[in-house]
Amino acid sequence: MSISQRIKEKIDIVDFISSYVKLTRSGKNYIGLCPFHNDHNPSFTVSPEKQLFYCFGCKEGGDVIKFLMKIEHLSYREALAQLGRRVGIEIDETGGESTGGIREFYKVNDLVTKYFYLILMEPQYGKTAREYLARRGIKKETIDTFRLGYAIASWNALQKFLERKGVSLEIQEILGLIINDKETGKTYDRFRDRIIFPIIDITGHTLGFGGRVLDDSLPKYINTPETPIFRKGQILYGLYQTRDEIMKKDQAIIVEGYMDCISLYQAGIKNVVASMGTAFTREQGLALKRIAKDIVIAFDTDTAGDLAVIRGANVLREVGCNVRIARWSVFKDPDEFVRNQGPIVFLDIINRAKPFLDYMLDLLINRYDISTLEGRVQFFQEFFPLLRTEPRISVQRAYLDKIATIGKIPPEILYREFDVFYVSRKKEFEVTSISALSWMQREDIDTLRERLERQLLFFALNDIKFLNIIKQLLQPDIFTIKEYREIYERLLQWDFDSGGFETEDDRLSSIIAQINISEQIELSENTLYETINRLNGIILQKKKEELIKELELAEKSGDVERTKELASKIQELTKEIFSIGERRMSVNG
Repeated sequence: MSISQRIKEKIDIVDFISSYVKLTRSGKNYIGLCPFHNDHNPSFTVSPEKQLFYCFGCKEGGDVIKFLMKIEHLSYREALAQLGRRVGIEIDETGGESTGGIREFYKVNDLVTKYFYLILMEPQYGKTAREYLARRGIKKETIDTFRLGYAIASWNALQKFLERKGVSLEIQEILGLIINDKETGKTYDRFRDRIIFPIIDITGHTLGFGGRVLDDSLPKYINTPETPIFRKGQILYGLYQTRDEIMKKDQAIIVEGYMDCISLYQAGIKNVVASMGTAFTREQGLALKRIAKDIVIAFDTDTAGDLAVIRGANVLREVGCNVRIARWSVFKDPDEFVRNQGPIVFLDIINRAKPFLDYMLDLLINRYDISTLEGRVQFFQEFFPLLRTEPRISVQRAYLDKIATIGKIPPEILYREFDVFYVSRKKEFEVTSISALSWMQREDIDTLRERLERQLLFFALNDIKFLNIIKQLLQPDIFTIKEYREIYERLLQWDFDSGGFETEDDRLSSIIAQINISEQIELSENTLYETINRLNGIILQKKKEELIKELELAEKSGDVERTKELASKIQELTKEIFSIGERRMSVNG
């Protein structure tokens, strides 16, 4: 049995969803108002028998993992980990059950977090660090919220503390807490005389640490290296503390550094996260997309910050985020800005942040002189590929008109230049009247076929015995609906020795839930064979209609032999269709 199935087996979906939605018994199921759309009549159904939910309004559906993913905007792994802790099963970063080692790593890092915090709060050892934070305007409440700490100026203080707690040098090195000098064979603490910033995941565990010096010495910041539980590109600093506020505002402000994030949060701007440097990854972008539509990048105003803005914005736009850019000229970073100007002025900057294309247009217009041929070519090479990523043609045209006005370029010339980069969408909009007419003529029979395919899938999903019967009699191409065929093919490949069928695919899980909850057909071999026969009848009827068309053409062309051949085939198909009808009548009595 898979880890996800073991977790689901220990959780009753009705009890779990009841903590979010008021459910009322309705027959063998429970119903309530859907939490995923503006529902006025109860269209949200939960099946205790199937342990699935489905909304007949917005079509969302799935198991308890899918529900938690949707309601809390979590990834599959995050939802699985949260449910796992509920039933006493720890999940590692791959989505599998944590080994003793992984659990130990979390435990050690959480212990180290408390150690650094206690050192910071200790009257003598933490005095200099507390004074530094006070000069930066950081309050005790903020220190507690972000679990800040201090590593004393010792080569082995942490190492000795952990050894007393029974933590081996091997684990300390694996977690990046100590460094092993290969030449001397000696080990020493990685973090010394630094403010400590624990990097916490959304479950509350510390994955790693950042450390900042108390003066201007270099390196100013150091971080935990890559470890079995820490991947810098997969986490955003501060998200544990700010996630609820980001979801509430449907907006995330991205800054670069720890202090930027902390200062904004303390100033009351709590929908903020830090990328922990200038590189921004797809994983971080997806984490933000799940919880906010509007993303504002507020990186440092130096050259590195400008480059990071462009890279970060491109990553975010690739995953589907709406990106705006906030820039200012007076102070270097958000921390310095908000401490000098206050949160109201900074929020005004955020509210006036420019859409990414506007930002890039201004940047490139200032960089290149588009009144000259050389400048115009350079501008086109950089801006047009960005403009191509805008899906709305009307918006593309608006930008081209703006460029034409600024550069005093005849619009028709600009449109021709853009055509070099533009990919025509003509084929996407081509609709033939013949195909539309064909659909209208066949609506009833096609609707019936879709229903029969859905019933067939219902059998396959609910009993491996039925799946084996279907597998022996039918090929995957029996399913004309792409998603049904995909589910069936996954069923054929599934290892049922590991447990019941499941999928992480959001789209397919909703379809599976809808089929399992809405289908009321009797699960018996007789009913299955009847479904297969009716489906075969529809397929034969379609073949018959195609042959009739060929027959008409053969008659018109005067091809006597072909006409006889087709007439014979049509007669045979008619007999087969008739026999299916007779079998149905005998089954139904």
